[in-house]
Amino acid sequence: MENENINYKKMRRNITILFALLAMTFAFGQGKYGKYLSSKKLAMVYKSVKDADKEDFYQQYYWLVKAEQLKTFPHLKDVKPVVLYEFVKKVNPQNPTKKLDARGKELRETAELSLNQYFKNKKLDNNSVLMYNLETYVDPSKGQYYTKVDAEKIKELVPKELFAFNSNNRNTGEEKTYYLWIDKKKDDFNIVDIIPDEKENKDFYARVKQYLPNYKFSKYVPSVKKGTKTDRTDVDYYYIMPFEQNTDNIEYKTKDFKTFSLSQYRKAGEEWKGVEKPRK
Repeated sequence: MENENINYKKMRRNITILFALLAMTFAFGQGKYGKYLSSKKLAMVYKSVKDADKEDFYQQYYWLVKAEQLKTFPHLKDVKPVVLYEFVKKVNPQNPTKKLDARGKELRETAELSLNQYFKNKKLDNNSVLMYNLETYVDPSKGQYYTKVDAEKIKELVPKELFAFNSNNRNTGEEKTYYLWIDKKKDDFNIVDIIPDEKENKDFYARVKQYLPNYKFSKYVPSVKKGTKTDRTDVDYYYIMPFEQNTDNIEYKTKDFKTFSLSQYRKAGEEWKGVEKPRK
């Protein structure tokens, strides 16, 4: 009986370790080369990469290079590399070969011939031709995520906590803004919505309509401020004010970017009126 208990404890411990390892795998990237979080270290294993694994290899290298490019900008220097890496993966998801048409596969094969030469000769620094072929390889169709995030236009809405990333799809011309929120309490990050989800915040929209029946959210990046540091009931809130367009405007707050509540509003040409208490 004692031996059975010991074996059970060992089995349970092994299962716990297994799940911990699986969690680490998903946290640091999926795929065969997801454990590498440095493009230089990944490049060093190029000679051992099998043809069947090159898709994962080049995809991982692309994500790492893009994340490292973002890291070079002063306003992102305090953001953990793994956060920028996961952000790049979110914006640029993998485009597997099986989803490509004949033209896409042809473009990928051509790009790979060029990439192979650069990696074999270790000519990887500041190489625009390599990056062009790398982008062609990971998304030859230019349809799924052929986007560019301009690091110079990244806005730090709340220092070290909330950033706005503008992306442009060079194929369709579509522009999109991503908001990256770093939850320092949980040492976690999320891509969040600044404009409240209407289905999840019906009371919020009802309150806005009550005061400003014709209000419409601006498409531009809003301003965001943290709550009062000396007020425990307010310090965890983020106060969001949509871009001013000389019309009606509102300010609302949230702790988690999921649930929102109206803080104050202003009709065009009038003073701000607090719904709860006026903001200074």
